[in-house]
Amino acid sequence: MIIGQVTVFGAKATELRFLTFQVGVHPEAGWLDATVKSFNAKYAGKIKVVTDGVGTDTDCFNKLRTDAATNTMPDLFMLKSDRSEFNVLAQSGRVVDLTRYLRADKKLWARIDEDSAANYTDNGKLLGLPYVKALVGIYWNKDLFSKAGVKSFPATWDEFMAACEKIKASGATPLSLMTGENSWTTALLLADMLGTSAEGNKWLKGKPAEAKFNVPVFIDAVKKLQICLAKYTTPDAFGSGYGTVVNYFFQSKTAMVANGPWMIGSLRDPAICPKATADNIGYALAPGGGVIAMENVSYATGSKGSAKINASVTFLKFLATPEVYSTYLSLGGAAPCISTDMTNVKYDSINNELINASAKAKFKYSIFPNAVKPAVIDALSQFLPSLADGSLTPEQFAQKLQETSDKN
Repeated sequence: MIIGQVTVFGAKATELRFLTFQVGVHPEAGWLDATVKSFNAKYAGKIKVVTDGVGTDTDCFNKLRTDAATNTMPDLFMLKSDRSEFNVLAQSGRVVDLTRYLRADKKLWARIDEDSAANYTDNGKLLGLPYVKALVGIYWNKDLFSKAGVKSFPATWDEFMAACEKIKASGATPLSLMTGENSWTTALLLADMLGTSAEGNKWLKGKPAEAKFNVPVFIDAVKKLQICLAKYTTPDAFGSGYGTVVNYFFQSKTAMVANGPWMIGSLRDPAICPKATADNIGYALAPGGGVIAMENVSYATGSKGSAKINASVTFLKFLATPEVYSTYLSLGGAAPCISTDMTNVKYDSINNELINASAKAKFKYSIFPNAVKPAVIDALSQFLPSLADGSLTPEQFAQKLQETSDKN
């Protein structure tokens, strides 16, 4: 595929490569395809966006990391909030500072949430157009809970552990956890275990460079996590990636998974999740009355040269137009980072359950990766299996993470 200037009806259109995992069976694939087609029709002969699809979000980040190292960045891509990814791309110097381009559009600039913009700013450079943020809870299978004799989602961590024991005794697996990739679902549960106490909530709000792991509040959370990993997840959780563990929930093989609203599209797809209905899938606050409130994704450009940068910015602005934006919010169930007419947004009933509950949440907090250095997230896949089998005590696990943090 040749990227650059292509001839369209005798004129030269600026061609933009959009690296994305929102393709194939991804629940957002249809939205992106329609958006790109609509944009290309509007700017025919001037700008043409070409989708460069990869398999998963992990594949996409790995490609971005390679492109940053080789100075072959895509013109358009999703820039995630996860600091283990954001920092790598920010430090590469290959992502375009959007500040002056977006400030020049005063109407759009006024719509962008300041806190969201700050989240994607590095050394004064706004690297992504903030797009959506997410309230992240715990999905639960009501049929499996009922079979186990558990009538409602647990309100405390003691009740949570008791529910896990009953679910296991009924023949089902309580939790979809993972240690592969970035240990995503496991790290979400760890954040819940930390964030639902006053001291742990404060810990999650600390600076990654100052994170202290050898402290009681962190070790107490790890003790809970150790039990879950040792007793209440699938045997192949150790080394498994995101796709594997969420599929167990889709197939009703596990009773719970911590994840964001982006999963709802798959839950509503009978080909992916054949047994899910509005009646048997719940979306709850974490035990202790907590919810992860996280900046989620932005869209960015790695274009070089004024013509391509301007073309890419034009596409980014197109993503913020009301029709495109409201459709995305309705599809994924995320909360906006750009002000828009919310009467045009239709949230799924599953997501409404968490959104309504979040208004009364006792604790709100961010994800674990935002509180620690990227090297700590990388180390989870190495140390979590040893925590699970008892080779590492919670105290030793904390020390391993402290050593990793100190060295990096």
